[in-house]
Amino acid sequence: LRSAAPPGLGMEVMAPPIINALNGSSVKLSCTFNSCYKVENKQFSLNWTYQECSNCSEELFLQFRTKIMNKQLDRFGNRVEFTGNPAKYDVSFTLKNVQLEDEGTYNCYVLNPPDRHRGHGKISLKVLTK
Repeated sequence: LRSAAPPGLGMEVMAPPIINALNGSSVKLSCTFNSCYKVENKQFSLNWTYQECSNCSEELFLQFRTKIMNKQLDRFGNRVEFTGNPAKYDVSFTLKNVQLEDEGTYNCYVLNPPDRHRGHGKISLKVLTK
């Protein structure tokens, strides 16, 4: 029997485990969270990372530190657009003109102080040719 988490330990991140996208299309990688606390831009932090394979290192490509920062990785160029709204507990982004090489794991890490726990969502992107 699980007891309810004590107050302040309750961050939960929701992300679909697998997303299929058509080669050349745009796809929204959805990541939302809930927290007992209002999002304060000065404290809130978000990292989106990409992993080509399960033991590959994670590449940071999108970050929120007081404002959204797009790292413009060569891999994605200008195809990443932040479409979330942290104040509404949404940190999703859209990947435009999806390429076969975009396949892999996308990790969404959210920290919303005073929550002490960093939330983590994980999406596996599969790219379909038809």
